[in-house]
Amino acid sequence: MDFSKFDNAVDLKAIEEAKANPPQSEGLDTPAGNYVAKIEKMELGATKTDGRPMFKVMLRVIEAGEEATPEVHEYLKHFKNKKPCLFMNRVIYGTKNDSNMIASVLGWLEKLETETKPEFKNYSQFADNVLDIFEEVADAVELDVTYDPDAFNSISIEGVYDV
Repeated sequence: MDFSKFDNAVDLKAIEEAKANPPQSEGLDTPAGNYVAKIEKMELGATKTDGRPMFKVMLRVIEAGEEATPEVHEYLKHFKNKKPCLFMNRVIYGTKNDSNMIASVLGWLEKLETETKPEFKNYSQFADNVLDIFEEVADAVELDVTYDPDAFNSISIEGVYDV
């Protein structure tokens, strides 16, 4: 590919200024606490390193939850146009106890209270099951969650509300 037409359009000065003055939210660690969020992505994917099946969830924060700490409120002030995301990834194959890993994902999915029941028969079927559940909840519910990046379940669902 010939990049020359792009090279001529680059504003190097603007890049240097952006590097010197990053957005205030960049580099902030998401504090543990209570958030209201919606599920933006949810899938059974693969780990980057060795391709093992992994449950992946990305939640977009809408606002601080009712029981949010002052740290959560302060953190959210750094975001103007786009709210931060919360992530949970769970490897469900090749662990010391795959059964417990799968059961923890099934338990998390059950808290979404969907018509599609979470079930695991095999990895292919489960990938479809997760997508069916995601389609049911995407843009249809908001979650009251507790986020703790140091916990086994970094995102705990406290409540599910139709929007």
